[in-house]
Amino acid sequence: MIQEKYNRRIFDEATIDAVQLYSHLRSNALSPVNILSSDKVLVVDPDSVSLVEWLEEKSSETTVGVTDGYKRDKEEVIGLLPASISKIDISDIKNKFDIIFNIGGLAETPATLKTMLADKGRLVYALSEKDRLSDFTKKLLKEAGFDNIETFRLHPDYLYTTEIYSEDYMGGGAGDYLLIARA
Repeated sequence: MIQEKYNRRIFDEATIDAVQLYSHLRSNALSPVNILSSDKVLVVDPDSVSLVEWLEEKSSETTVGVTDGYKRDKEEVIGLLPASISKIDISDIKNKFDIIFNIGGLAETPATLKTMLADKGRLVYALSEKDRLSDFTKKLLKEAGFDNIETFRLHPDYLYTTEIYSEDYMGGGAGDYLLIARA
């Protein structure tokens, strides 16, 4: 289990970076996505090793798509990912995926990622509210032809989610956003 695999490493390193890279809590934010064992998954510019491994366990195929900036700035994270995970330059991806995850930022536009999405696929963004990206991303999703966008509030944030609320739940309070879009 991923939690057991990384708990010792988090404890030994005792840094915020280790918690972010290896915490099993990172997968909590994705529970509303309902990943199936038959799903082919693309993760764009991941900021968590444990999250990518969790996705690999849940799906039939997991691929990491990397942008130029990510390759330059996050080379150490790429090196920590398991060898079993395909790591491909985002511009070289030709496959179609059932679910595409863009977590933590807007690394690629919905229009670009839509070309990599299988029919009835889902595009998932987990975004920090402090960056005020959710409304902007919703607008981009609608412009790209995504008619069905589910919105969830992640509390306290997308990194270490302990509670998830539908956006219209009045008691949800502050938190980050999870957007699940279908064309």
